[in-house]
Amino acid sequence: MKRRDALARVALLMGGTLSAPTMLAFLEGCKSSTETSTSLTFPFPADRQSLVSEIAEIIIPKTDTPGAKDAKVGEFIEMMLKDCYAAKDQNSFAAGLADLEKKDFLKATPEEQTKILKELEASAKVASEKTSAERKKFTEAGKEYTDDQGVPFFRLMKELTLLGYFTSEPGATLALEYVPVPGRYDGCIDLKPGQKAWALS
Repeated sequence: MKRRDALARVALLMGGTLSAPTMLAFLEGCKSSTETSTSLTFPFPADRQSLVSEIAEIIIPKTDTPGAKDAKVGEFIEMMLKDCYAAKDQNSFAAGLADLEKKDFLKATPEEQTKILKELEASAKVASEKTSAERKKFTEAGKEYTDDQGVPFFRLMKELTLLGYFTSEPGATLALEYVPVPGRYDGCIDLKPGQKAWALS
């Protein structure tokens, strides 16, 4: 799967919008080795690996298709953060993990975990809307907007979970309709009721 095709699919799943750092990370690849230090430690300690994998599994649980853990999304998220994201985004992610650790997220019931993540999703949405409004204000004034806060934790977590899952072999071949050897190109084919979306090969 080509990077741009995978990015387009995840953007569609996210409602048409991805954060700028995610688009840059996926399209440009590895970041510069001159990046400033961050509060994330790589590789993740075992408890953080478990935390990231558990959140990803809640976002994409195992049903009749593999879940995020089956697709090793936790490992993908760690690799992407380490190799492709700026220090401010890594720090934002680290702060989000630390907050969940304080709440004993892994010891909470499934209902409590879902409630915590929904609250994080709501606050990430508010933060993103505020950033968009500030960026618009600066643009209209002819100034350049700089954001030192990084992408909100849950937004980054959700984007990387979807990106990792739908570009993995289990996600592309079992959760989506997959053609290993594409034939002719048909520009517009109606989906049958209940049919999965097509994987981009």
